[in-house]
Amino acid sequence: MPSRLVENFMTTELITCHRGDKLRDVAALFAAKPIGAVPVVKKDNVLCGIISKIDLLGFFLPEYLELFSNIDFIQDFSTLQSCNLDVLDSDLLLATDVMSYEPPAIAPDTPLLKCAALMRKNGVELLCVVDEENHLLGVISSTDIARAFFGKYLNPSNLPF
Repeated sequence: MPSRLVENFMTTELITCHRGDKLRDVAALFAAKPIGAVPVVKKDNVLCGIISKIDLLGFFLPEYLELFSNIDFIQDFSTLQSCNLDVLDSDLLLATDVMSYEPPAIAPDTPLLKCAALMRKNGVELLCVVDEENHLLGVISSTDIARAFFGKYLNPSNLPF
């Protein structure tokens, strides 16, 4: 079995965007691909941020919802719509408007268990893998880690679905 380091399990065929990309183009990536986040890179593939599906969806929620620890009392969310998805048609909304500027990043030689701990601590399901100069080398997801640890139990004929 290969060593349980990020470099042995990370995804290197990356879907990325740039800070100046239109937000509708980023939204289209989420609609077209089974991805949870898109790293944002600048010149020479240097990591500068990340946009998760939750970040993008949160952009359309009223800001005051974050003030409530429990939103179960809201019966009809349609009355709260402060923003229509049609704003994505605007050329003014860019990736930089939604991205998180300091995504959790790790080195390729990071142990998978440390990655799992970082994901849990930061509430994320994807970590960016970078070199010493912050060049994006790949990403590792919670699914990649689960496959690394539990893949030996995978027997398609025994799956319940």
